[in-house]
Amino acid sequence: MASAGGKGSGKASSASGKGGGGKSGASRQSVAAARRSGRGNNRTQLIIGGIAVVVIIGIVVFGVVLNRQQTATQAEGYGASTQSVATASADGVVTVSKPGNTPKATIDIYEDAMCPACAELERQFGQQINQELDNGNLTVNYHMVDFLNKASASGDYSSRAAGALLCVAQESGSQAGVYMAYHSALFASENQPAENGSSDLSNQQLADLAKTAGAGDSAQSCISSGQNVAAASTAAATFMTNLGTITGGRAGTPTVVHNGTPVTLNTDWLTNLVS
Repeated sequence: MASAGGKGSGKASSASGKGGGGKSGASRQSVAAARRSGRGNNRTQLIIGGIAVVVIIGIVVFGVVLNRQQTATQAEGYGASTQSVATASADGVVTVSKPGNTPKATIDIYEDAMCPACAELERQFGQQINQELDNGNLTVNYHMVDFLNKASASGDYSSRAAGALLCVAQESGSQAGVYMAYHSALFASENQPAENGSSDLSNQQLADLAKTAGAGDSAQSCISSGQNVAAASTAAATFMTNLGTITGGRAGTPTVVHNGTPVTLNTDWLTNLVS
């Protein structure tokens, strides 16, 4: 019985050892599988993250390139107009063109001398406008408004600047390029006053700037005395009324009008008009 008991005990012990070894092996396999699965998930996350970064960089680069294209200076390097002359009508519209030419397009531009967006229009398209004027392809009718007087330190800068432009057109408009040079100077960053700023240009400073642009003594005297300020203010009120009619009541500056319709100011607008 003792012997029979020993064999039975040995078998039981052997069976117990096999069972324990099987559970331990399965456990190790589960841990290994979990580790492999974790590494796989990490790699997937890294790949997805990498793709996301590439996509984001692509979007940013595309945005930067697109913005540069949309805000690029057109005809950069052309510089000032050398062929255009200016005349002022009785109602205050200043017409700029090359004498003796029939233009491919005539546009009306509504601007306020205090308007930052008007300065941006000048920065981006001023040289191209000069080029097309000199080529005889373009005539521009300028309508200066003054609704931003309230944003100027003096309270009447827009009207005074509009009056100064009238002076230059009337007294020095026959001098090639002078009106456009003065117009550009007024919108240059070093000269245009800031909206709601602490200072703006006096009449004498406006006159000095006209001298720098090539305007003669009579134009400078007209500006420094404020001779055309009242006329410019009256004209500006009419221009704003007309602009409101053209735009359906959404009058703002700058607005470019061609054949009675506001122009969408993309990078090709002027090229398309004169082509």
